[in-house]
Amino acid sequence: MQRAPGSERGRFFFRWRLAAPLLALLAACGGADVAHPEGSDSLEAVLSIERIEDAVHGEAPAASAMAQFVILPSDADVQATLSAAGLRSQLPERSGCMDQAEAALRANRFPLREPLELLEAGEVSIQVGEVLTRLALNSFPPSGSASGVIYTTPDQSAAPLPPDESYAIRATGAGNVPPFSIAGRAPAMLADITVGGVPLERAPQLVAGQPLDLTWAEGSSGDRVVVELTDGEATLVCSFPDEDGSGSLPGSLTAQLRPEPTVRLSLRRIREAAQPQGSEVVLEDGRDSLGLETMVRFDFEVTALLRAL
Repeated sequence: MQRAPGSERGRFFFRWRLAAPLLALLAACGGADVAHPEGSDSLEAVLSIERIEDAVHGEAPAASAMAQFVILPSDADVQATLSAAGLRSQLPERSGCMDQAEAALRANRFPLREPLELLEAGEVSIQVGEVLTRLALNSFPPSGSASGVIYTTPDQSAAPLPPDESYAIRATGAGNVPPFSIAGRAPAMLADITVGGVPLERAPQLVAGQPLDLTWAEGSSGDRVVVELTDGEATLVCSFPDEDGSGSLPGSLTAQLRPEPTVRLSLRRIREAAQPQGSEVVLEDGRDSLGLETMVRFDFEVTALLRAL
C-alpha cells in the first residue's frame, strides 16, 4: 500500500489512517471494549500486514508489515487506550458509516493519562511458505501519546506478504516481552468489484449526493469490507460485513464531497482478531505473567479513481 519517499503511495503506507496509524487492535472475545481484570497488567502485541493493489492502472502491488508492543495497566480499556495513543485507527463498527468529524470525536473520547511506552521484543519475523522476512527495529519519535520503538518491513515488496496464505509471526523476546509465535491465514484480495453496476476497472462516475452502490465476491464471515472515499479534504468511511458481498454509501454522505475531477475510492478487506480463527499463540519460555494479548490484522486494499460529477 511504494514509490520514492514523499510519493502518494509512500505516504499511504505509513500515514495514520484518518489521522491514525495503519494498525488496529480489537480486544479478545470478538473485539468488545473491555478492561483487564483487576491487578492483571497486559502485554499487547499489535501486528499489522497491509497490501494495496491499483485496480485501474495496473501498477505493481505493494505491501508492508508493522509490529508494536506495549504494556497496559490493569484498569485500562484496551481499545480506548490504544485509540487515544494513535495505535488503533478509528473505523466504523462492522456495519455503519462515519466522516472525519465523527472519527475525531471518537479518537478524543478517552484522553490518555500518560504516554505509552513501545517496547523492544527482540527479533521479530514473518514467514510465509519458504520466505522469511525480518522486521527492522525503528525509533518511534516521541509524540506526547507514545514513544519507544516499532518494527517494520525493510521495503514495500509485495512478494513476501501474499494474500490467501498462512502466516507465521515470531518474536524472540526482550525485557518484558516473552518469546512467542502466532500463526494465522491471510484473506484473499477483493475481487469482482462493481461500482454502480459497472466493473471498478472502468473507473465509473460518482455523483455527489447520490447513493454509491458496490458489490464484490463474498468473503469470509467475520471479515469486513471498509470503503473509503476522499476528495483530498473530506474522507468518508463505511463498513460492511464481507459475507454480504454488497454495500451502499448513502447520498447524505457522498454529498459532503467537493466538486473535484477525481475522488479516490478504496475498498479494504480487513481480518482482525485477538487470535485469528485457526491460529495459535505459543509462549516459548512458558511464562505469561502479564497476560499476553496478541492481535494480527490483515488489511488488503484495492483502489481506483472515480470521476466526480
